[in-house]
Amino acid sequence: TISSQRIVMKTQERYHAGRVALTKMVRDLTNAFISKHVSIMEKNRETLFLGKDDKVTFTYLGHYRWNAESPESDQGVVSFFLKSKSGVKQLIRREKTIIDDRPEKGGSEEVLAHGVKKLEFEYYDPLQEDWTDDWEAELEDTDPIFLDKTMEKAHKLSKKLAGVDEEEEFVLPARVRVTLVLVDEDGEEYPFETETELPLRHAFNW
Repeated sequence: TISSQRIVMKTQERYHAGRVALTKMVRDLTNAFISKHVSIMEKNRETLFLGKDDKVTFTYLGHYRWNAESPESDQGVVSFFLKSKSGVKQLIRREKTIIDDRPEKGGSEEVLAHGVKKLEFEYYDPLQEDWTDDWEAELEDTDPIFLDKTMEKAHKLSKKLAGVDEEEEFVLPARVRVTLVLVDEDGEEYPFETETELPLRHAFNW
């Protein structure tokens, strides 16, 4: 009886950890956004979405400011990826509360789940009507909206001199699929999978 209870508790703990991790990832992904705006004060601020099959980094509107006196807003940068510690893979959530020109550097990390065997991201492209394991949306892919007209003219001139005529797509994927597989000490696997829609798919231009 005691052995059966331990097995049940271990299984419940794994499923709970997986569900909590997926819920956190879905919440953050749902708040992902990108913007075309560039001002003099924020010229080093870059919104983006960089998705690979095993890692995703994006700007989002889901940061909660715990300290009312801190110079933060609801914006931030989040990454989800795996990191090994003592031979055990962990699911890491990295958050950077200030958006700058180094979105993949800095910030604080927290462990969402231990004993991860697999983490996979897929991104749905409505134009191709298919899933892809790679998605990149960076400010350099579009014509930014500058609040300073001098900067705007300089940017357009540099694109003209470089021979860039057409604007590339600067949008988020329509949906993101997340697959997570946890494993316990006995090698038992616990698979999880979910999809979430990204409602703020198109870049802010106001």
